[in-house]
Amino acid sequence: MSSITKKIQRKKDKAAKKEMQKKVGLFNKLSDHCLVCQKDFDKKNKEMVMSWNVVVKGENVRLYCPTCWDAAKNLVKEMKDGFTNTKDNV
Repeated sequence: MSSITKKIQRKKDKAAKKEMQKKVGLFNKLSDHCLVCQKDFDKKNKEMVMSWNVVVKGENVRLYCPTCWDAAKNLVKEMKDGFTNTKDNV
């Protein structure tokens, strides 16, 4: 019974390692500035790394500063609210 458990754990570890390698590879594709406002991004600054937003779609890696990210979120929210508060939806 324990050999089956070990086999399952090895398979999970292998998958996790593969996923981590994929993410590290994408980190190298990360830009050095915000896609919208061109504000500089320092990969070595822990605060920046933790506060900026990264969007990955396939092989595309897009980087957004907190200001641009918040503006985009607010715009989406306003558009969503506008669509739900139209005369036809009331």
